[in-house]
Amino acid sequence: MALRLSQSRGLFTVYDAAGLALAAGDLDDVERWLIDRTRYPKPGPAAKPTPPAWAPWVDMFIAEQQAAKRRPGTITTRVKHLLVFARSRPDVTPMTVTRDDLVNYIGSQQWHPRTVHGVRASFRLFFRLLVDLGHRTDDPARTLPAVRIPRSVPRPCPDHVVKAAYANLEDDRLRTAVRITVETGLRRSEVARVRSADVEGRRDAHHLHVVGKGGHERSVPISNDLAELILSAPTEYLFAGRTGAPITSDHLGKLISQTLPGAWTAHTLRHRFATMAYQASNDLRAVQELLGHASPVTTAVYTRVADDAMRRAAEAAHIS
Repeated sequence: MALRLSQSRGLFTVYDAAGLALAAGDLDDVERWLIDRTRYPKPGPAAKPTPPAWAPWVDMFIAEQQAAKRRPGTITTRVKHLLVFARSRPDVTPMTVTRDDLVNYIGSQQWHPRTVHGVRASFRLFFRLLVDLGHRTDDPARTLPAVRIPRSVPRPCPDHVVKAAYANLEDDRLRTAVRITVETGLRRSEVARVRSADVEGRRDAHHLHVVGKGGHERSVPISNDLAELILSAPTEYLFAGRTGAPITSDHLGKLISQTLPGAWTAHTLRHRFATMAYQASNDLRAVQELLGHASPVTTAVYTRVADDAMRRAAEAAHIS
């Protein structure tokens, strides 16, 4: 497939021959996407072309999102939401889309509420921009139905599962990836980009400098052993691909998940870290900072309360 690379204010976008935007970000993001695409080719028919009427408005949206300093991954996701809709409705343009068009489109999809929430947010951002800049007088996405996301149940990977999986690992890099995830609770995207230069501090007070979602920075304490392991890496990035750039977070997440039995995944290791950290400290704010969450409400979803703690809490209300 012929691909075209376009640059706009430092943001690189990969298009296919039909003009469909396939990926966007900085050069490192695009390089990782190309490597991953080569390693894991997508099966199935080629994607439908993007209606030409959408192209200039989507490019404008990308430029605005970049100016707002949104992360490349966030921009890519939002653009994907728009283009999937555009390809499904080649009969409408950004200037003719109605509220009913958007409501019927979202309502016809068998999506998880969290996905619906993200698509709705992308539509609202895009059409609000068109109104703010005077290209439309009405906003078809402004009153889209709000989505209620069901409360998630924490799923911390059991300790015996983690220890057994770690003990059976023979690949040194994968052992390191699992250990970092287990001992720091980092997101898979954060683990994928760990560098030896990110280790800061001194012996018995080492910490790992992490750049998380939205570019927010935090420091996560690590042990001397883990610090030495990271510092001994032969490459800048611990989990570098053939070009020296870090491997994709999806690929690393799959590798880690494959070491765990059943339905346990890399993300359940993050739940385990959150649960154990809260049980040890009883400080939700501290756990929030360690995980890099913007709100303690999100952190609460990650932390499972021990059965004995709930029993003690309930017994405190007994009459006798």
